[in-house]
Amino acid sequence: MRYYSLSPASVLPLIVWVIALSVPLTIAAQQPNRGGSVGKGHRATPKVRFDSGNSALRIPLEIDNNIILMRLRVNNSKPLKFIFDTGASISVISSKGAADLGLKTQGRFRGDATGGKIEGSAIKRVVLSVQGAQVSDQTIAAIPFPTPPGFEFDGIIGYDFISQFVVEIDYPQKIMNLYSPQTYHYSGAGTSIPLLLVGRKTPMATLEISLDGRATITANLEVDTGADNTFLLNSPFVKRHKFVERMENTTQESRNGAGGEQRVIVGRVKAVRLGPFILNNPPIFLSLDTEGSGASEENDGVIGGEIFRRFKLILDYSRKQMILEPNKNFNDPYDLEQGATG
Repeated sequence: MRYYSLSPASVLPLIVWVIALSVPLTIAAQQPNRGGSVGKGHRATPKVRFDSGNSALRIPLEIDNNIILMRLRVNNSKPLKFIFDTGASISVISSKGAADLGLKTQGRFRGDATGGKIEGSAIKRVVLSVQGAQVSDQTIAAIPFPTPPGFEFDGIIGYDFISQFVVEIDYPQKIMNLYSPQTYHYSGAGTSIPLLLVGRKTPMATLEISLDGRATITANLEVDTGADNTFLLNSPFVKRHKFVERMENTTQESRNGAGGEQRVIVGRVKAVRLGPFILNNPPIFLSLDTEGSGASEENDGVIGGEIFRRFKLILDYSRKQMILEPNKNFNDPYDLEQGATG
């Protein structure tokens, strides 16, 4: 099997503002209020429509510090700026945006996000439209958003929308293609990486981490296009494998997320192998959280945009795979200033 290798790069100062819900949002219904319930019950089946044929091509993207943003309409709204986030189990709009659009919320829920817990409400039977395609009968969440300086967005595109398509993301060209899973056929030269999706609404991929060039540690990390960094490991996994004790030349940083402040230790490992791709001496982030997504045991952490921007990324949930094609950015230095704000 052919192996690829990333060149090492020097560590840059880390200044991050973690975007709301850039890691998994897991919804758990509470007791319904008089406005309704977001618990178990009948959910409408999403309906997909393309403007032409079985695809929507060359949808323009913005890429901001490895975060993918695209224009989306909620029902008949004007185009709004949404983060494309495979790490979100549900699509989200800000509470203010929902109110401005006159969307009716119901029930209450609690969820996990970076730094701790969040609360919000549900909105049912929503139509989400991007250039060339729309999905109807969506249930989305409304939550209050923080306001990172210099970075504005209206919402987050999550699993229930993403899973309706085969999604192709070209980071250098800043375009996205959406295809019908029923008619899609891949014919490129990329490598298929299995995705773990059983009983989940966010995908995971298995990789191997080598701390010292000898023994490797297997990890199941969430594929998270809404995270801007390389790899972040959750605190239970960090403790179990004694990463803090075994890594040298580390620094401690803090990050702000939808659930509050997150503390991380930043260091480097010898290598990470994802399928045939060997990433040499990559920076890695170790969560010290005791609550929120960084303390989750549902996965071992996340793979973020600082890795994915080096590939053409194809996400095919219907076949439980992602396909990676190295692009011109494959050997770029690692940028640890992702998420920086001015």
